[in-house]
Amino acid sequence: MNTFKRKLLNWSSFPSLVLIIALSVINSFLIPHFFSMSYISSFLTSYTPLIIVAMAQTFVLLGRGIDLSVGGIISLVNVIVVTLFGQGWSFPSAIAVGILAGIIIGVLNGIVIGFLRVTPLLATLATTSVAAGAALWIMPFPGGSVPIEYVMWYQSNVIGFLPTPLLFIIISILIWFIWKATPAGLQLYSMGRDIQKTYVSGVPVVWIQFYTYVSSGFISAIAAIALTGNTGAGDPLVGNTYTLFAVAAAVIGSVSLMGGSGDIFGAIFGAVFLGLAFSLIYAIQIPSTYQDLTSGVIVLLGIIGASLMKKRKRTFSFKPSHIKPIGGNQP
Repeated sequence: MNTFKRKLLNWSSFPSLVLIIALSVINSFLIPHFFSMSYISSFLTSYTPLIIVAMAQTFVLLGRGIDLSVGGIISLVNVIVVTLFGQGWSFPSAIAVGILAGIIIGVLNGIVIGFLRVTPLLATLATTSVAAGAALWIMPFPGGSVPIEYVMWYQSNVIGFLPTPLLFIIISILIWFIWKATPAGLQLYSMGRDIQKTYVSGVPVVWIQFYTYVSSGFISAIAAIALTGNTGAGDPLVGNTYTLFAVAAAVIGSVSLMGGSGDIFGAIFGAVFLGLAFSLIYAIQIPSTYQDLTSGVIVLLGIIGASLMKKRKRTFSFKPSHIKPIGGNQP
């Protein structure tokens, strides 16, 4: 039991888990039937895209990078799927092309950052403009639709009680476990801690960076497919808010912006915390003119709270009794 407790307290995602529990308790007093399966299903329907895109952002953050193009990818994939379906393509074919578009943006990021050595911030800032511009070119105004059967399926349950959006989350988690099961997972953490030493030790840093951005593009495309199931229509601006919220979710989940620390579950917890925060804002009926301010304050408090708990955990994990005096043991 003590071993389990120690592992839990030392888990990098533990602070964000505590924040989720605290905010869930607050929400339970303000939102009727908060812990019911119907509300949980509704919550996942709305916030699964954010959870998934936070996972996509985590891949590159662990390797000491950043991907500002995730929001642009969501918008691009969304309008591609809706537009192709409206032109008579089968829905599965439209989804395949949309996912391919997300992967292509990821490949472009990987080439520019990994092989051409351009700073990730500048490279992904450029590619998000490319993706967002392409989305506006394809669909200048919101519109179109997807099969109502897909929308109903996405907003329903599978196996009787599991919300369908969980399938999208599970697919993204499986991609993470594939990474963890290969040497690339360990190399990604090593690269995040010290990219120069990792490079000198013979690790193919360029290819690791390339694959992380491809993975980010692929997972962001999955988030877009989930979002399309929630909205049922196309919108070239739908992904604009997701980039910064994905970074915030990862940071709340104790994923370090400096790389090499954290995991995918922290990003999931951070995204759930943001979803709970937004639900709280709607529950207390804050006027729309103050909602951005309130959500920003809650996000800031979440980041500060996670950081303070992380520092406190480090303090407790430091045991001075293990340090022996230079002159020998004191009487």
